Amino acid sequence: MKKTLGMILLIALVFGFSSCKRADVVDPPWDGPVGFYILLEGSVNPALLLIDGHTHASQIYVRVTDSKGNPLAGETVFLEQLENSTSHSQVDWGYFSGGYPSIKKITNANGEINVNFYWPTEWHGSGMFIHALMVIGDRAYRGSLSGVGNVPEDFISLTMVYAPN
Repeated sequence: MKKTLGMILLIALVFGFSSCKRADVVDPPWDGPVGFYILLEGSVNPALLLIDGHTHASQIYVRVTDSKGNPLAGETVFLEQLENSTSHSQVDWGYFSGGYPSIKKITNANGEINVNFYWPTEWHGSGMFIHALMVIGDRAYRGSLSGVGNVPEDFISLTMVYAPN
């Protein structure tokens, strides 16, 4: 019995002294985001499009920042038109500066881009989206279908109202 008790005490001491002691590992910051540490936010003005057969324009604004809110200059943002936020098929209802259905722009020193979007002249439905996403490695990857993880993106909603003359 003394032998068993001594063996149990010896095993307990070995496990007690050899357990992991975390001294060198630093915890990540509690308020830091995961992923690319980049935030992409977009807006449009005006967001209500009165479709009357004439060409009108809206100003699209996109800002790219890091996790601390610092602007990211020199980043490429790809803008495309989508029928809805779940679609991956581009539409060409309206056009961006230069007459293109999609466009790439590089952020300025403030991490911003401003682009004119010319409204559709025909009514296609009650709304559409401008999809803004980061270009990584000279390619614009769409969300989780791309196989590269989460890429910073934003869906900018536009409401269309049919307003005949």
